[in-house]
Amino acid sequence: MAMILILDDRATNRSIYARLASVIEDNVSVEVFGDSADALEWLEGNRVDLVITDFKMPGMDGAEFTRRFRALPGGATVPVLVVTAHDDRSFRVRALDAGATDFLQSPIDHFELVTRARNLLALGRRPAAQGLAEQPPRPLSPDPLPAQSAEGLARILDSLPAQVSATDREGRCIYANAAFAAALGARPAELVGARPTLLLGPGRGERSRAGDLAVLASGTPLPPYREAGTAGELLTSKAPLRDSSGEITAVITTSIPLGPEPER
Repeated sequence: MAMILILDDRATNRSIYARLASVIEDNVSVEVFGDSADALEWLEGNRVDLVITDFKMPGMDGAEFTRRFRALPGGATVPVLVVTAHDDRSFRVRALDAGATDFLQSPIDHFELVTRARNLLALGRRPAAQGLAEQPPRPLSPDPLPAQSAEGLARILDSLPAQVSATDREGRCIYANAAFAAALGARPAELVGARPTLLLGPGRGERSRAGDLAVLASGTPLPPYREAGTAGELLTSKAPLRDSSGEITAVITTSIPLGPEPER
């Protein structure tokens, strides 16, 4: 049974990552922490197969956490996946220098997180990894999800409080999870094929399409931004969805209802 540790100071992120982790493979056990020191204390007496950590956190950032984790008994060969919202080479260099194995840019592509985590778990189980005490595993590129994992991931996405949708390069909706459809008073299947202005109205729909076009042009995620939803304020982000050849085929939009936690 795989043990995955998730570290993020935002409760919403911890909830989302934990639910996604449950579909990586069968019999996954997850421990979540909002504080780096608490996570390190737990790791001193417990085995873990994969660590997923945020980079920017109060007190101890993801790089320092990774450095201290690598110094613990058994921590040198465990894959560490760092999630960062900063498109800055210095952050990646700091994390790499500390021993990070792989990176994901926030806002995350949920399918990519599951695939990368599954690959890293497989890498950590290779017999050769036992002899890499001074050299953490190298990053892996995402592979296509098996059909069973994809179906499970769809169920996970439908259980998330976040509104998740995807539009193709022409602006047509190709996926909507249950929360997004419910916010619009519809069923997910009824939204497929519709354009943003029809789903969201002229103003919000045009802004959404402009954001999609920016992602398609740059190939990079958009920083999270606030917008008014049908039932309150949302924190919305957009990220490219790539096929196995690396070509951008769609844009994933994730909107999280703003709660009491302050925006970072």
